[in-house]
Amino acid sequence: MSTYVKFLSLIDQFLPNFDELFIEINSFIELVFGYMKYVFFGILLIIGILTLLSLRGKYFLERIRYSKEEKLANNPMTKPRLILGSFYIVFALGILLDWSTYFLLAVLDPLPDRLVFNFISLSGIIDPYALNNISDISKAVYPYEITIYYGVVIVSFMALLTITISLWQIINKEGTVTKKSIVSLISGVVMGILAGFTTCIPLFL
Repeated sequence: MSTYVKFLSLIDQFLPNFDELFIEINSFIELVFGYMKYVFFGILLIIGILTLLSLRGKYFLERIRYSKEEKLANNPMTKPRLILGSFYIVFALGILLDWSTYFLLAVLDPLPDRLVFNFISLSGIIDPYALNNISDISKAVYPYEITIYYGVVIVSFMALLTITISLWQIINKEGTVTKKSIVSLISGVVMGILAGFTTCIPLFL
């Protein structure tokens, strides 16, 4: 254990020598997330439009298939898909205009998350002061601490994206839900709990 602690101490002394590299990496990540907001907006908007268009297609197929007009409302999945499609479109506009971002921050903030830092803290392998600098970007001293935090931010964004797409697949799926969609949703939730559901959201503002 003492050898491992010495190893971490050496790394802590070694990393500041690459401050300029880490500053460039941090600037690149911040630039990417500046555009990622619009990418997330586009994904949500496309999902919403595709969901509503699929309903329109199913309506015309029903009219062609049956001599007596069967209402699409008879399909138990019509209303959830209509709500889902409309929700994604409205939410996408909210991401673009920032009010959905503030809504997510308010709703998701009470959830227990960023447990990865708790696990590291309980293990005792990293100095609590150093861990505090990594887990809270406002307290970061060295550029590499910000880079580590941004690594967690990327995992957080992937979690939100995975949950968003998985929910759409599950609700929009014909017949039985595939195991792949369920596993994907669970993976997204686990990643969100570990990295934080709100860790990446402030970078959208």
